[in-house]
Amino acid sequence: MEIMKERSNRSARSRTNRAERKHSVEAGFYPELRRWVQHAILEAEKNGNFEKKDQFLSLLKEL
Repeated sequence: MEIMKERSNRSARSRTNRAERKHSVEAGFYPELRRWVQHAILEAEKNGNFEKKDQFLSLLKEL
């Protein structure tokens, strides 16, 4: 019975740790991606490429 309890606790800790790591990666990744897309929008506008600008604007809305 104790072995089953220990396995269950270990499994729960493992899932919790994975979820925390995933969240921290997402928390760092998305703001950087948003900044890059915003920069790409400005560059496309500066270069007169409005088709690309529209594509990046729709991508930004999805983020």
